[in-house]
Amino acid sequence: MTEIELYDVFKKLISKSKSIKRYVTAPQYGVELNKNNLGENLKDILGGIKNGPKYPLCILFPPVELPDYDSDWSIFKCTIFFLDRQYNDESGIANRNAFNNLSQKTIEQIWQTMSTAAKDFRRVMISILDENMDKGFRDGQSVDLIERYSDVGNDRLAGVSLTFTVELFTGCEITDYDVETINIFENE
Repeated sequence: MTEIELYDVFKKLISKSKSIKRYVTAPQYGVELNKNNLGENLKDILGGIKNGPKYPLCILFPPVELPDYDSDWSIFKCTIFFLDRQYNDESGIANRNAFNNLSQKTIEQIWQTMSTAAKDFRRVMISILDENMDKGFRDGQSVDLIERYSDVGNDRLAGVSLTFTVELFTGCEITDYDVETINIFENE
């Protein structure tokens, strides 16, 4: 399995979620969330938002890779944010308070809903990884970390981040060099 195929697994799994409406990557580590035209920016990221609701949203930050050249497996430390709106926007929001135009949903309720979505994602992912170890990826067996956030970005989103590890078989093939032709210690 390649790194790109791993990202595709994340995307396909999120697409089956009953609560999360969108999955995108954040190549700028979330800077995209601080733009006034967030929806337009996300349209350009790996087939992100096209039409329909953009929240709740799942965002993959660039993973950290820890390659093990002896075993030919790499550990990918992944962080995925599960975010929803705290306040109204032009699309409306559930449980809108007509007097102040705010959500009647508390931050704590959003944290709980997004935490449930994150934990369900991990449970399903672990079961998929266990069933498909022969495909070259497996669970990293690390302790998952869930952190809660509010007022994220210009859209003032709330939710959680989920940090976990997966292992990917990278193989021992060297593709960028012709190893046979390199001899840096050759006498001139």
